[in-house]
Amino acid sequence: MNALARVALRNGWRRGVLQGSRPWMIAGGVAAAYRLVRRLATRREQVVYREELRPGESLVIAHERPG
Repeated sequence: MNALARVALRNGWRRGVLQGSRPWMIAGGVAAAYRLVRRLATRREQVVYREELRPGESLVIAHERPG
């Protein structure tokens, strides 16, 4: 689907904005909105703890399920 959105966005700019084709302008706008929504909806990694380990030190990660 990303390839389709990329083609629609590119053609929407070229044929819609530069050449004045209204259907391509709408297709480009829809593709731009789709890509924006996907970008906003993706989860980004978040650093919750950061510390440098010295030689000989170790790190233990434990997780308990709630309930």
